[in-house]
Amino acid sequence: MSETRKRDALERLKLLLSEVERSVDLVLVEGPRDVEALRYLGYAGEVATCNRFCVNDAELAETISSENERVLVLTDFDEEGSELNTRFSELLEHMGVTVEKAFRGEVARLMAALEVYVVEALDNVSESLSDVY
Repeated sequence: MSETRKRDALERLKLLLSEVERSVDLVLVEGPRDVEALRYLGYAGEVATCNRFCVNDAELAETISSENERVLVLTDFDEEGSELNTRFSELLEHMGVTVEKAFRGEVARLMAALEVYVVEALDNVSESLSDVY
């Protein structure tokens, strides 16, 4: 894909993250590097990580459900991330939380256009595209 198209996809992703920020209470990611990547792209909303030591998935989902109504599960788009997405989406929905799957689908499409499948790599892509222009 051309650098121009990648740059356009990155700009659309940043706009989408602004919409996510206004629409959800929390974005759930895998780890701290994912949080850093979202912050680098300008996301200022609440973010939590699902890979916490000494906290099992059900306990984390319970904590999230007690404080949030709408959540985006933004795990990576690899096998492990897909499994985490399924597990947390099911747990959260069972606890009455609305999981914003449409946003996840749109992020997936834009990340595929950027040829990136792990959230933590988004800041590197953004830096490399910024260096081109």
